[in-house]
Amino acid sequence: MLFQTTEFLVLFLLSIAGIALLKNNKHQHIFMGILSYVFYAWWDVRFVSLLLVTSQVDFVAAQGMDGIKVSRAERFKLALIVIAGSFLTLGVNWPMLQHGTEEFTLASLTSGAWWSSVMRPEWKGVWASFAGCSAFAILAPIFYEFYFKIQDPEKRRRAFLWTSVIANLSVLGFFKYFNFFTDSLHGIGDMLNMNIPVPHLEVLLPVGISFYTFVSMSYTIDVYRKEFPAERSFLRFALFVCYYPHLVAGPIIRPDNFLPSLNKPWVLRGGNIISGFHLCLNGFFKKVLIADNIARLVDVVFSDPSGQPTIVIWLATAFFAVQIYCDFSGYSDIARGISRMFGVELPLNFDYPYFSTSIIEFWRRWHLSLSTWLRDYLYIPLGGGRAEPWRVYFNLMTTMVLGGLWHGASWNFVIWGAYQGGLLCVNRFIRFVAEKIPALNGLLQTKIGTAIRWCVTMYFVLLGWLIFRVTDFEHLKYCAKKFVFFDGRLELSALGVGNGDPVVAVLLTGMFVVFHTYSRIKGRIHDSFDRSSPYKLALVYATLAIVFFYLWPATDAAFIYFQF
Repeated sequence: MLFQTTEFLVLFLLSIAGIALLKNNKHQHIFMGILSYVFYAWWDVRFVSLLLVTSQVDFVAAQGMDGIKVSRAERFKLALIVIAGSFLTLGVNWPMLQHGTEEFTLASLTSGAWWSSVMRPEWKGVWASFAGCSAFAILAPIFYEFYFKIQDPEKRRRAFLWTSVIANLSVLGFFKYFNFFTDSLHGIGDMLNMNIPVPHLEVLLPVGISFYTFVSMSYTIDVYRKEFPAERSFLRFALFVCYYPHLVAGPIIRPDNFLPSLNKPWVLRGGNIISGFHLCLNGFFKKVLIADNIARLVDVVFSDPSGQPTIVIWLATAFFAVQIYCDFSGYSDIARGISRMFGVELPLNFDYPYFSTSIIEFWRRWHLSLSTWLRDYLYIPLGGGRAEPWRVYFNLMTTMVLGGLWHGASWNFVIWGAYQGGLLCVNRFIRFVAEKIPALNGLLQTKIGTAIRWCVTMYFVLLGWLIFRVTDFEHLKYCAKKFVFFDGRLELSALGVGNGDPVVAVLLTGMFVVFHTYSRIKGRIHDSFDRSSPYKLALVYATLAIVFFYLWPATDAAFIYFQF
């Protein structure tokens, strides 16, 4: 379910109505939990069972880390939730119900044929999946007893932590990386003239699995570190994981970002609704009007870049830089705006990254919820920046390579992660040298020095986006060569100058640069809307309505980060 669809509008209005009418916070949690699972199920209902299983593992593991033994009655209820949820999501022909078929007639409904169709799912392996979920529900409570046979409390806490980490990473690894690693192994065998028999599974990637896995893991790790108490209510914890504004593309929230808000009923407030609405407008403007319209031109160039001159590669890369920022930050703005209307503030995810004057600064401004997650749960545990220089560089490279792999099961993401890690190492070394030479450091801080640092940073950021965007290795080699070495050709025919796409892309990119720069200097535009007079807001709304009417794309494009 995309934010820009009619179905989501209905879901959102139901959310508003539920919060307004349900005054008891537990009733609100149940209602919002159901809507959040519906939101997720709209893509593929089967994976709701997976979300339920991993949520239960982390919920029980966190309580074990806090020294709390879940009662048999509670474990029995959790097992029933898994079995019933798995049957409901796997054993029903939801595509028929969601989209409708010719079998759905009044006659078939009354004769029982419709019910026969409903209870006949057409997915492969459905009953094996249901059996697996049921086996987990039955066996997990039995194995749970063995953890409390560990007498040393600290060893028991570590056992629960590793159970949570292994369970989450195993699910993520199987669905996202199994075929990547087996295909890579097969490719290595071909290079060595060896026939390595490896399986290739027809496995769908659950939407948003990388995001909600990190959300859930942050909870169990924080509980292990005693930075946050274990949640005693599965309902509250499940809502923390599946809360639909952040579920499929972030921001990656921490327990202290959300769980305290559940201690009292949510209340709709006029100021929050207006401010959240303006933040959503800002997000839709960036995503639907800018990113989706620019995407058409970017796709034309990078679908087959062979033979394209350097200038076309440069322009397409610059357009993609605008596209990915507006797409992803637009999603974050919409998610934060929706949640703000409900009374829950989600963390800022982007802080003007394209104004950065170093790669280190860029990663302190881009995808903040991911970069801080990698810092707090990977980089610092590895030793962070306080170790020996060689170890610091190793920590940076390891963190960024794994961060690149988090984005996708493809070698271009691994290369992109290694590239970013290398840039951070170089940046750190240059900063160390500059601090030892006061004259050089002073020169770099001047206006000219700052401008040079910005230009150099943006050059390497754009080259990084090229690596990120081009997934075919041969195409990537060609594009990288053209990007780095100017070929002297100035023709733009590949952009299709005779049609409207390049004109629209240039105009929208220029609009983005102007508004983004103004926002950086004067303050965020959506915040200024909150302080505007009703007359000015009426003019803004009318202008945006006209712009949306003429530039709204014919098809609803998914957000780029949904694939991660």
